[in-house]
Amino acid sequence: MGVVSNIPHNGSYSGPHVVVVGNHKGGSGKSTVAMHIIVALLKEGKRVASVDIDLKQQTLTRYVENRYEWAQQNNLPLEIPEHHAIPEVNTDDPSRDEATKASLFMESLAELQNNNNDYIVIDTPSGEHRLSILAYGMADTLVTPVNDSFIDLDVIVSMKPSTDFSPTPSHYAATVATALQGRRAVTNRPSDWIVIRNRLAPLLSRNQRQIAEVLGLVGPKIGFRTVSGLSERVVFREFFPIGLTAFDPLDESLLGSKPNMSHLAARTEVREMVEALGLIAPVADGQSDKNRLKLRMPRAALLDVVPPPMNDPDPIPMGSPIAS
Repeated sequence: MGVVSNIPHNGSYSGPHVVVVGNHKGGSGKSTVAMHIIVALLKEGKRVASVDIDLKQQTLTRYVENRYEWAQQNNLPLEIPEHHAIPEVNTDDPSRDEATKASLFMESLAELQNNNNDYIVIDTPSGEHRLSILAYGMADTLVTPVNDSFIDLDVIVSMKPSTDFSPTPSHYAATVATALQGRRAVTNRPSDWIVIRNRLAPLLSRNQRQIAEVLGLVGPKIGFRTVSGLSERVVFREFFPIGLTAFDPLDESLLGSKPNMSHLAARTEVREMVEALGLIAPVADGQSDKNRLKLRMPRAALLDVVPPPMNDPDPIPMGSPIAS
C-alpha cells in the first residue's frame, strides 16, 4: 500500500477530505454519483477537486468537460471543479506502466492537496486495478454504489442458496478491507465506507425488502453502512451531455427543454443522498429561504411545485477551469 505512506502517522493531517467512489462492477452509476457529490460540495462554497482514474472510459472527465463547455456556450455561472484525469500509459513493460500510473496519480493528489482544496473526489474504474486500491487507501469516505439487485450485490457479498442465509464477503469487500487495513497501519484517521443502493425501483417490492435485510445483516460485520441512492430516472442520463446535475437551477434556458416533476424528484433524491453521506449538513428548520434554496431547492421555473423566489440572489462565480 504505497499510497498510505503519504498519510502522517500521528493522525494530525489537516488536508482535504478525500471521497472515493468505487465498485468492481460496471454500470452502477459511479460517475453520476461522483459528479453530484462534486457539485453539491461546490454549491456549499467548498473548494473541490476531482480526479478521474478510469483510464479507458474517462466518464467523469467528459462530464466535467461537458459542464464547462455548456457554461461557456450559454454564459452560465456553473461551478467547475479543479479536474485532473490520469492518462493511459502503454509500453512494452506492464509493471513499468503500473508504476507510472501510480506516480502520475500521486503527483496529481499532491498538487491538489497543495492547492488548498477542501475536498478531493476520485472516480474509479470497474474491475480490479492498482490505482483503485491506492485510492481506497486514501479514502476518508468510500462510496460504493450498487444496483438494487442480488446480482449486483454479489460483488460485495457472495449470494448462495442457504437455509440459514448467511452471506459471506466477496472479492471486492476483501479488496476494500485490505486497503483500509493498510490505511489504519499508518494513520488513525477514520474511513467511512458507505454502500449506496442505486437505481432503485419506484415501487417497494419483495426484492427491495430482501436486499435491505441482507445489507442490514452484513454491513456491521463487513464494516459499511447503507444509504439509499438514486432511482432509475431518465433525467440522470439527460444531464450528462450538458454537464448538469439535479442541484443546478432547472429552467428551460438551462436544460434546453422544459423541466418536469421528475427533475424535481431527482433533486430531492440526490440532496437526501449527499446529506446521508455526511458530506454536507442537513438544512436546519428555520433557516432563511436564501440559504435553504442555495442547495436544497434552487429556483426551478415551469414546475408544478415552485419554491418561493430568492430575494436578490447572488450568482455563484465559476470555479477553476478544467486542468489539463
